[in-house]
Amino acid sequence: MQQEERLTKKSFQKKDKHLSLRLNFAVLNFKKETIMKRLMFFLMILAGLTYFSSCTEKYKKEIEHLTYTADSLKAVGESKDAFAMEYVRSFNAIQANLDSIKQMEKIISDQTDNPETRKANEDNINRDIDAIYQLLLKNKQIVDRLKSQLNTSGRKNSELEQMITNLSEQIRTKDLELMELKADLSRKNLQIQDLEANLEAMEELSRQRAAEIEDKINELNTVYYITGTKKKLEEQGIITSEGGLLGIGKTQKVAHNPDLSLFTQADLRKISALPVFSKKAQLITIHPTESYEFMQGSEKQIDSLKIIHPDDFWSSSKFLVLMID
Repeated sequence: MQQEERLTKKSFQKKDKHLSLRLNFAVLNFKKETIMKRLMFFLMILAGLTYFSSCTEKYKKEIEHLTYTADSLKAVGESKDAFAMEYVRSFNAIQANLDSIKQMEKIISDQTDNPETRKANEDNINRDIDAIYQLLLKNKQIVDRLKSQLNTSGRKNSELEQMITNLSEQIRTKDLELMELKADLSRKNLQIQDLEANLEAMEELSRQRAAEIEDKINELNTVYYITGTKKKLEEQGIITSEGGLLGIGKTQKVAHNPDLSLFTQADLRKISALPVFSKKAQLITIHPTESYEFMQGSEKQIDSLKIIHPDDFWSSSKFLVLMID
């Protein structure tokens, strides 16, 4: 009986062992299948990503090309819009000037209707005629600019070309009318300035006047400055030392006729500071103290003279003499 039990027990142990082996094999197979499935899944994902990546690069380049094309078309459209708007603004300006010319012509006509008051209005009439010429010149400049823009744009637009031609003809006609008006006023015993001058001559005269005004403005804004030690400035005849006792307490003043060629010429609108780089600095010429400031640098050195208020600074003198030590 005990022997049978031992045999039965061994049989069960053997069956358990076989079952355990089968289970382990099944588990291994399951794990193997799972790993293979996961591997296949990852391989599919990798293949998909590779394909998607290649497609993405392809489409990315295509999108970049389309974006560039769209931006180019947009820029062209904006350029055309800006071009068109410039013409609209120019035409409006020309029309506004023509309207002003008509009003001035009516004023001149009203001022010359009455023979008794005609002579008294002579100065006003000349000013109005000059104003008309200035408006005509503005129109001519606008038309010339439109011509230049159209030629350099590379565009062909017959309508715009015709409009520019018509505007040029209007200006030429108005110039002839103005010449006739001046002749008519002259026949009425009025002294008309630039009687024989047409628009071209008036344009040249206008340029001369503008140049004269520009020269005058530049002259008014021209200043002169010089920097140097006391010894150097005295040797150059820029400053003199006066007063004092036995060489003590002397003050420096600008000489009466200093050599202008030794000074640096500048435009007061463009000069805001002068380099100093010295431990001591003193203005010999007179300038309001609140209009400038000495800018301190490192090692107790004055780096520069800063002009805070140019108009005030140069109000007393157009010359600056800066003595350094």
